[in-house]
Amino acid sequence: MKTTVIGAYPKIGDELPAQELRRALHRHDRGEISDAELDKVYDEVTRSTIGEIEAAGVDVVNDGQIRWDDLLAPFARTWSGVEAGPLERFYDNNTYYRQPVITGPIVTDGKSLVRDYTFARGVAKAQLKAAVPGPLTFATLASRDDHFSSLEDRVLAIADATAREIRGLSDAGARMVDIEDPAVVASPRHIELAREAYSRLADAAHALALVTYFFPPDAVLESLASFPVAAIAIDVRSRDTTAFERLDAFRNKYVLLGVVDARNTRLETAEEVAGYAERALKLVPEDHLRLAPTTSLEYLPRDVARAKLTALVEGARLLTGEKVPA
Repeated sequence: MKTTVIGAYPKIGDELPAQELRRALHRHDRGEISDAELDKVYDEVTRSTIGEIEAAGVDVVNDGQIRWDDLLAPFARTWSGVEAGPLERFYDNNTYYRQPVITGPIVTDGKSLVRDYTFARGVAKAQLKAAVPGPLTFATLASRDDHFSSLEDRVLAIADATAREIRGLSDAGARMVDIEDPAVVASPRHIELAREAYSRLADAAHALALVTYFFPPDAVLESLASFPVAAIAIDVRSRDTTAFERLDAFRNKYVLLGVVDARNTRLETAEEVAGYAERALKLVPEDHLRLAPTTSLEYLPRDVARAKLTALVEGARLLTGEKVPA
């Protein structure tokens, strides 16, 4: 059974070498190193992160989103018509993000993440996927909109810009793209608007995954099954959920099951991970089930994140009798 990751990986570790990015950022702020020198550090941390995820035995990896200050930052800092605004708490986490401010028509060349993906593609030995912020999350977390007259107009304009970004990643070789959109389950009243937004993304890449987390999909689960994506990622650990009894709604999609709690330092056993998978396998074919953390592992200390990935892989291998990489 295949495993994958979701979102960002911890950028800083406890050991001195794993704190190089923090030191480089401080030196950059003081004007002691150039943008190019900081970029080299970002690249090296990205390289080591990909290697760490691969060393755990994860089948489908990402670049750890090392350059992302928060989920919305990659587009908030590159799109014309958008500015990074005030800090706000990110849902119910003890982390913060810059609220986007919409100042005019949203314009992008579609290359905001191409350089990062191209670098990661040259490093990764395992199957690599890309990721983008989701349109509903980007739109609903904006602090101010000085241009669009309604939430619907804002969401659909962001969806159009996101589609262009996904096409740019696809042209750069990305065959799988995660769309991280927790607002789809956090704000179920907008589900039809979200569906319309995703209809604008449908032809932008080979395989899209709608990635939800923090909240259960219960209120919209059957609706999610009709979204024009290849895979749906759901968090079955953060809150009580009835999803396990309703997974047959996704019979025509891949299910990325968030079984390792990425916001709790308690370490799961391989048996626990396998147990969650076995519950899902009652309604999802084995070849359509993927195991994953619930969300970004960046909420954890790096050594705990590494241990969580090991537990994830061991649980998946326990189900199939495969050997865990040493």
